[in-house]
Amino acid sequence: MLNYHKIVNLVLLKVSLLFKTERVWGLPSNILIEPTADCNYDCIKCEKFTDEYADDGEIRGSKSMSFENFKRIIDEIGSTLISLRLWHYGEPLLHQDLFSMIEYAKKKDIFVAVSSNLSLLNEDSAQRMIDSGLDYLIISFDGASENTYKLYHGKDDFIKVVKNMELLIRAKKKSGSVHPFIELQFIVMRENEKEMADIENLAKRIGVDKLTFQKLQADRLETGRLERLGPGSSVLPADSRFCFDPEQKKRIVSCGIPWEETVIRYSGLVIPCAFDIGQLYSMGRLFENGEYKSFKQIWNNPSYQNFRRQVKRGLDLIKICSGCEKRDNNNNDQIIR
Repeated sequence: MLNYHKIVNLVLLKVSLLFKTERVWGLPSNILIEPTADCNYDCIKCEKFTDEYADDGEIRGSKSMSFENFKRIIDEIGSTLISLRLWHYGEPLLHQDLFSMIEYAKKKDIFVAVSSNLSLLNEDSAQRMIDSGLDYLIISFDGASENTYKLYHGKDDFIKVVKNMELLIRAKKKSGSVHPFIELQFIVMRENEKEMADIENLAKRIGVDKLTFQKLQADRLETGRLERLGPGSSVLPADSRFCFDPEQKKRIVSCGIPWEETVIRYSGLVIPCAFDIGQLYSMGRLFENGEYKSFKQIWNNPSYQNFRRQVKRGLDLIKICSGCEKRDNNNNDQIIR
């Protein structure tokens, strides 16, 4: 997927990161675009239900990015883009043009990943997902039984999603395709901790490509939502391996995200990191009054340069960085089986 333009751009980004220049010599190589902020689930771990969360609200009666606006973004920066993540706080399969978005990005030789609860999959969409060229699929699946699945996801869809996973893998085999690579993601919490062996057996039986046990950043949960676990219940597992070490963030003193990545919400709002759940650091808006504003103008505007300046001074001085347990996307929240 790397060509001359992408390699040159990547080198420019690495040089900018090395010298921590406030103006970046290149465009982001990895971006997250939120197709929709709508979701059909009520997950206990979702930060969307906290007081800190914010979004722009409905735009023309919708919390979804139009396919036309998505194409404008890819047309402008797709030639240097290496990877694209299509998710954030909504369920991507709710977007009617999701597979068209994937196909459009693949024309630019971009590695495309999607994270989904997979509850909305059917035979037609399973085949469309494969035909679209999707490279990577993460399935959020935090229970190995009907009870724990419903407890954490707020939906009684355990059996349905298991069948959908089986459906997708059958469709892959029938098509002779190795894509999408399927990762089953299991966030370890107090009530599902005892099911880790069960989820390993389920993953092997179904035939997913990867099982990831994920740590939960519990201090960002809305405490009132924990009541469904019972009075005085804790969401944290007993095994400390699956709890963040509060000292670890002190050891991570730098972050490359403001130099290499960006997040574009469904509304066109550009924020510097997915951890900015309250949209506290607005870098600019791509869509205004029906018109598209150049991303290149936003990427190095005064707001972005000022944010990078603050990051250089110290992560603990920035609200969204001071509480981040995963600084620089270093995957220290994952234990892979």
